[in-house]
This record gives sequence, structure tokens and C-alpha cells, in this order.
Amino acid sequence: MRETAAGVLALIDSDRRFERLLRQGLTPQQVAERTGEEERFVLTVKRMMDRGEPVRPETPEELGYRRFLGQISSQEMMDRLRAWPYTFGRIRDYDGYERGSWDDIRSLRSDGLLSDQEYDELEAITDPMPRPPRDPLPWEKGWQPQ
Repeated sequence: MRETAAGVLALIDSDRRFERLLRQGLTPQQVAERTGEEERFVLTVKRMMDRGEPVRPETPEELGYRRFLGQISSQEMMDRLRAWPYTFGRIRDYDGYERGSWDDIRSLRSDGLLSDQEYDELEAITDPMPRPPRDPLPWEKGWQPQ
């Protein structure tokens, strides 16, 4: 798990560094030279920026990994997770699932990165939050292809 968390965070941090350098006016080639990374990875980030897409927005999973690796405290992680604007996953069409940020919390718990107490506290906060409507399945009334 330590390798997984470190690997995920390394990619996130790398992409965010590319974004910072590109926003400072460096060319993708200059960013690649400065960071020692391949230019194709920098270009991927540049294309995201050009389309107006967020580059590696923070997620509950990231916060859990950072706490696990000692990069942030448990208090900081929980303070931020308590205030998180959670979204909830839903089944889409017949065999698709659209993830929500609450799915990250469930994954952190199943991976042992959140204690039962932490999970229960967050669950109590999210219980009253509205959930997305469930799409009808193909054999149910009201189904329409997506």
C-alpha cells in the first residue's frame, strides 16, 4: 500500500509542478528539461490547461494517502474531509458506474487507511446529504438509452 500511495502522489505532484511551471510562462520543452521528465507528460498537462480542465484536483483519496505517508496530520485530513463537498456515485445505464467523491472514502476505509471511528464520523456528516437519482435499468419502466 505504501508503494501505491507514494506512486499516486508522485504523479499528482509531478503534474501540478508541470502546471505551475507552465503558468509561469515556460514552454513544455523547458518544463521537461527543468524537471527531467518526458515532454509528452508535460504536453498532456498543457492540453488539459488549454481545454480549461483542472489539473489533478484534490480528492479525498489524495488526503488519505498523504496522511498515510505522514505528509499531513490526521487532524488536517479529518478537518478537510469534514468540510468536503461530497458527491455520491450512481449506476448509469446498464453496466456503468459514475463515481462520486464518497467512493474515495469507502475505498480508504476498505484499504485500512481510515479507522472505523473516522469513517463513522464522516458518514454521520454525509447521511443527510442528497443522493443522485437512480437511473432506471433496461428492464424497468422509464429506461432510455444514454
